[in-house]
Amino acid sequence: MPNAYNGRDGHRRWWWALGLALAVLLVWGLEQVVVTPLETGEVYPPYSTLRSDPVGARALYESLAELPALETERLYKARTVLDAKTVLFVLGVEPSGWSSIEQKTLTEYENLLAGGGRLVIAFLPVNAPTRPLVARVVEDRWHVALAYRKAPGEGISEGSMPRHSALYFKPGGEWRTLSEKDGAPVAVERNLGGGAVVLVADSYPLSNEGLRDARDADLIAKLAGPARHILFDENHFGVIETGSVAQLMEKYHLLDAAAMLALAAALFLWRSASSFLPPREVPPESAVAGRDSLEGLAALLRRSVTEQELLDACYAEWVRTPGSARVGRDRHAREIEDEITRAGKRDPVERYRAVCEILNASPRSRTKALTARGATSGGAIHTRDRGQH
Repeated sequence: MPNAYNGRDGHRRWWWALGLALAVLLVWGLEQVVVTPLETGEVYPPYSTLRSDPVGARALYESLAELPALETERLYKARTVLDAKTVLFVLGVEPSGWSSIEQKTLTEYENLLAGGGRLVIAFLPVNAPTRPLVARVVEDRWHVALAYRKAPGEGISEGSMPRHSALYFKPGGEWRTLSEKDGAPVAVERNLGGGAVVLVADSYPLSNEGLRDARDADLIAKLAGPARHILFDENHFGVIETGSVAQLMEKYHLLDAAAMLALAAALFLWRSASSFLPPREVPPESAVAGRDSLEGLAALLRRSVTEQELLDACYAEWVRTPGSARVGRDRHAREIEDEITRAGKRDPVERYRAVCEILNASPRSRTKALTARGATSGGAIHTRDRGQH
């Protein structure tokens, strides 16, 4: 038996150790899936200022925020007109999207600059496309074309983001070149709509890795210009401040689910508060009154002990009673037993009274009482004390 118990305890400890290991693995997995991406910002698109990994722009945002003369802010709401002291950075724009850009989008950009502000559009680093992409709308309206050069191979896998972009610009006469790479303009600027617009092709210097490895403070200063209020647009990444939970639920189509949950809760409360069947009417005379403990004990005795057996049951309990209640038991037990067995079917109440007289009376008076009762019932009374006759 001890060996069996030891084996069972060892098996149980093994299961506890396995459960603990699984719990630790679950916590680690949740930390890797939920907590770590939020801390590093990997859940956000590349060049978001909320990312702290190499392809994010958090270092640029925090670096500019440390300068005392500048005020930085992330824009989660809809864009508004920029004043002369404000510059809006729109980072991480897909170059291929400009091939299908519409006149409406360019009009919105121009309206932002009506107050004399500054707009900086930085494109994602890309490899040269397999077929040329032509943005006719941008070329006809803003007089700038997007071109690509064959970048030297750097071991970049297909579909991954390269470190440096193959994109450069072919600007018109209205544009001013802010930065070149290999003799090709990669950052250009022009006055537009009362303000200025800047296009950045090689946006690697704006990334966290670029600020660490190849910091270009002069380029960043040229991009910001004379502005003192710097906005980083997170709105185009889908990071939007809606202002209320209801708007978030509407965006993610959760209103129907909330309505179904509310309906289910209402039905549950209705079912708990009322019954589908009508209530049963209880007549007043059939109502059950409450009883105290003494009445409950009396009712229990009536169901368990008959009237003829009641005195016998009391005598049996009296005989088994310990302590001071047994004083005089040996002296009176025989007389009480004779009285109980002799009484026969007489009323139990009379028999109980006779027993009480035996216990309370003196020996002389008890003998007279027994003699008188025996004469009344027609029988002779024999006592244990023969010397008294």
